[in-house]
Amino acid sequence: MIHFKSDIQHKLLTRWVLMLVILISNGLFLTVSAQSYEEARSLALNGQRAKARSMCRTILAQGFNSDVALLLGRTYAWDGKYDSTRIVLNEVLAHNPNSMEAFDAFADVEYWSENYTKAIEYTDLALKKDPKNEDFLFKKARILHSNEKYDEAVATLEELISINGSNAEALKKLQEYRLDVMKNRIKLNYTIDHFDKSFNRDPWQVVALSYGRKTKLGSVIARVNMAKRFGDIGFQYEIDAYPKISENNYGYLNYGFSQSSVFPDHRFGAELFHSFPKAFEGSLGMRTLFFGGSDVTIYTGSVGKYISNYWISLRSYVTPGSTGTSVSGQLQMRRYFSDPENYVGLRLGYGVSPDDNQNLVNVDSSSRLKLKTRSVRLEFNHLINHVWIINPAAAWGNEELKSGDFSGYYTFDISITRLF
Repeated sequence: MIHFKSDIQHKLLTRWVLMLVILISNGLFLTVSAQSYEEARSLALNGQRAKARSMCRTILAQGFNSDVALLLGRTYAWDGKYDSTRIVLNEVLAHNPNSMEAFDAFADVEYWSENYTKAIEYTDLALKKDPKNEDFLFKKARILHSNEKYDEAVATLEELISINGSNAEALKKLQEYRLDVMKNRIKLNYTIDHFDKSFNRDPWQVVALSYGRKTKLGSVIARVNMAKRFGDIGFQYEIDAYPKISENNYGYLNYGFSQSSVFPDHRFGAELFHSFPKAFEGSLGMRTLFFGGSDVTIYTGSVGKYISNYWISLRSYVTPGSTGTSVSGQLQMRRYFSDPENYVGLRLGYGVSPDDNQNLVNVDSSSRLKLKTRSVRLEFNHLINHVWIINPAAAWGNEELKSGDFSGYYTFDISITRLF
């Protein structure tokens, strides 16, 4: 009996030793795998994807690891090897049918392959698990928009914003996508400027009527401006275009002409806008104005960012000249509410802006653009019944009539827009 008991103890001890060795080995393997995964991930993010894939396959040869397999699939996708990506991702789903990471990767692959219907299927699978997932709602909206299903894209973004009204990217995209749903807009604007002591206290008035349409190539706007200044009435005819260049780039083109003394003879404008990560946007461009045989070129650039419900942007104008270079600028802030068409805005300006028709008078305008001016503008934009937009605004400022001589002015304007 003693011998039998000793034999049992020996077997139990052997088993415990083996289990301990296995646990230690597994622990070491997991540690090594984790370190190898981080190294493979670093290689992949630094563009060394072939090396990253080789390391991933080495790890997977020791046993399946979902994170490693997903990284392997992503590297294939980044290199455009979508069929290889699908093989790897299907294996991930075979081990974990509810993998949100696999749904995300699959949606990207099908989106990049322009298989939009299939991409939507994967976002919907993820949203069945988590209906309020903002990342998948945003991804779904982008895919729908690329598939030209604009109404559904807008509805998806509105659902996202109802969950989180501070989602800056969603607010920005909703503002863009709504233009695709409402392809046409007619806008009527009236502006009146009162001056303290200049121009014999004669107020300036401008009425502008414009028609805009969203096309596959971008938005196009035709506009007629009628102004009364210095007792004269004149007309200006303009066209704006916002060509879409790529997902993160669009342009601005402008041409206007007039045969009246109250506007420049011709004006040209061009600018390139680029959307950066983290809700930043930047632009570079120029404006050229022709006044009765003379011309002036202004260079401009802007930088803006969405912060929660706020949009903040800074724009500068640089005007070179024989008598020196003048610099002017504007700081603009908007606070959005439940909808991107509902906001209040504040604009602080220094110097003269060539984009403001108040300043574009064909009377010594090249010199006028270099005068010192300070202004504050408040505006309110409101969408009514999803088809009407009303935008009243008021501004106060003072401008230099000549060196050291300033005049205050007050501006009131209102616009009404009909979307259809």
